[in-house]
Amino acid sequence: MNYIIKFLKRKDVQLYLTLAFLILVIYIVRSFIGVILLTTIFAYLAIKSSLYLHKRFKIPYLIAVIALYLVVISLFICALSYAAPLLVNQLKVIPAMISKAIIDHPVLNKNIDKLVNNAIHSSEIVSNGKNVVLTGFREAGHIGKGFTHVVLAIFLSFVYTLSHNRLLAFGHEFLRSTYKGFFENIYYLARKFVLILGKIIETQLLICTINTILMAIGLALIKMPSLLLLVIIVFIFGLVPVAGVLISMVPLGLIAFATGGLVRVAEVVILVALIHFFESYFLHPRLMADRTDLPVFVTFITLIVMSQLIGDWGLIVGIPIVSFFLDILGIHSSDIKIIKRKKIEKTN
Repeated sequence: MNYIIKFLKRKDVQLYLTLAFLILVIYIVRSFIGVILLTTIFAYLAIKSSLYLHKRFKIPYLIAVIALYLVVISLFICALSYAAPLLVNQLKVIPAMISKAIIDHPVLNKNIDKLVNNAIHSSEIVSNGKNVVLTGFREAGHIGKGFTHVVLAIFLSFVYTLSHNRLLAFGHEFLRSTYKGFFENIYYLARKFVLILGKIIETQLLICTINTILMAIGLALIKMPSLLLLVIIVFIFGLVPVAGVLISMVPLGLIAFATGGLVRVAEVVILVALIHFFESYFLHPRLMADRTDLPVFVTFITLIVMSQLIGDWGLIVGIPIVSFFLDILGIHSSDIKIIKRKKIEKTN
C-alpha cells in the first residue's frame, strides 16, 4: 500500500493522471469540441494581434481588440459581398464545362451512357442513390451547424480576448487553492497545448497563404477558368498540413479535364507537384522548425489516423495533438528547441 501511495505521489504520475482526466472531460464534451477549438484558435490569434497593435501603436489593449475585430469582420463581409456573385456565376459554368467535356470525348460519353443505363436498372444503385441523397441533406445540415459554431466561436473569442487579463488573474486563484498541485498540472498541460496549437495554426496559415498565391499565379498562367473558385478551394484545402495541396488536386483535376482535357490535367498535376515539393521540402521544414519537425510520412499517417478518430477536425488539429504528446513524453520537446535556438543566436 505504501508503495502505491508513494507511486501516486510522484509528479510525473500525477501529471499523466491529470492528462487522463482532461481527456475524459474532452470526451464527455465532445459534441462541443468544434466550438472549443475554434474559440481557442480565434482567441490565440486575436490576443497575439491585439498585443502587437498595443505595443506597436501605443493604443489601449481594449481599443486594439475592438478595432481588430471590427476590421476583420468588415473585411470578411466586404469580401463576401464582392466575391459571392462572382462565385455563383463561376459555379454555374462548371456543369456546362463538364457536359462539353463528356460530349468532346466519345469514349467517356459511351461509358457514362452505359453507367446510367445500369444505374436505372439496378435496384442496389437506386438504393445507394437514396442513401447518397440523404447523406447530402445531412451534410447540408452540418454546413449550417458549422456556420453557427463559427459565429459562436467568434463571439466567445471576442469576449475572452477583451477580458483576457481578468481571466488570467481569476485562473491564478486556482493555483493558490487547496488543490494547487492538480490545477498546476492542468495549467501546464493546457498552456502547452494551446501554445503548440496556436503556433502551428499560425504558421500553417502563413504556409497556406503562400501556397494559395503561388497556385493562383500558376493557374492564371495555364489559363484555368473560374480562378476565384479555384483559389478558394486551394486555400480551404491548404489549411490541412502538407496533404492539403494534394487533396485539392481532385477538384482541380476535374475542372481541368472539363475545360482542357488531359493536357490541362497534366499541367495541373505538374503545378500541384511543384507546389507540394516546395511546401514539403522548403516551406514546411523552415517555418515549422520550432513548432513540429515531423517527417512527411509521419505527417501523412497522423492525418489519416486522426481523421478516422476525431473526424474532419483531425486534419486540422491532428499534427498539434501528436506534437503535444511527443512534447509531454520528452521525445520532441519544444522547450529544448527554444533553448538550442537561443544558444545558436548567442554564438552567432
